[in-house]
Amino acid sequence: MTKFNIPAMKKTILILCAIACMTSCNNNKGKTGNTFIPLKMIDVPAMITEPGERSRYIVDHFWKMMNFQDTSYLQNVQNLNVHFSAYVDYLVSANPDAAISSVSKLVDSALNGNPKITSHFRAMFEAAFYSPNSIYRNEELYIFILEKYLKSGKYSDSERVQMQYQLDLAYRNRLGTKAIDFKFVLEDGSRKSLYGINSAYTILMFFDPDCPTCKTVMEEMKVSAILSKMSASVKVLTMYAGVDYERWMKEVVNLNKKWINGCDKEMKLSEGPLYDLRPTPAIYLLDKNKIVLLKDAPFKIIEEYLKKL
Repeated sequence: MTKFNIPAMKKTILILCAIACMTSCNNNKGKTGNTFIPLKMIDVPAMITEPGERSRYIVDHFWKMMNFQDTSYLQNVQNLNVHFSAYVDYLVSANPDAAISSVSKLVDSALNGNPKITSHFRAMFEAAFYSPNSIYRNEELYIFILEKYLKSGKYSDSERVQMQYQLDLAYRNRLGTKAIDFKFVLEDGSRKSLYGINSAYTILMFFDPDCPTCKTVMEEMKVSAILSKMSASVKVLTMYAGVDYERWMKEVVNLNKKWINGCDKEMKLSEGPLYDLRPTPAIYLLDKNKIVLLKDAPFKIIEEYLKKL
């Protein structure tokens, strides 16, 4: 997993906002009669000095003081959310194997805890790793979490349907798999397909004409030295998958003419859907065989990847 270069306080605020939005319905749960004990950071033994080992120890022991049967934590849900936010911050810095091991134990603890605690943790996982607005969005980690929740057998049919939908969507165009082909319309009315793009690498960017972030990223792409240097081997495909074809026609004239600028005029991408179109922009890096190398990655990460080639 990638550690993003964002100040810790800003990261904490962002993830707390996401968690608050997705868990507000759980803020007034009843107590079990237990006494609330605030969750605190753990102490790392002094003899553990190597950074990687310290990080592994922290994520392995982060939740050891919590009683997952005690719903009094939901009476002070801010403390629980802050603790979870700090945990995720350490988690994304940890070795991937250590992160998976830690999350596995946490999910098991939550599933074996009080149902109200189980529900709250599921909402926190979703807010952190699945929400398109989360800076910690991590599809591979969320796939692992969803699979454990679905195998638990502790959810109703309607809840399982929702989780299975998320899992099916996450499986599509997964890292290391071949991106799903689709056809699109160009500004001149001609038609082309993703697989019809002959290039060593393809940057596929889903955008919305009214998205300020999309415009900012496009400006970065226009002046990117690495894209200019690799223009012969890297093609850029911008795709509008919205419903307002006329709006796209007004915007496409302003897009970079060196790019392939397409529109899903027949709305085929949203059927299924074929791609996860929740985040905007959503950027993929594909190889010559259209294998997904990076998915929903910030453009800076794609630039760094291309620089290493």
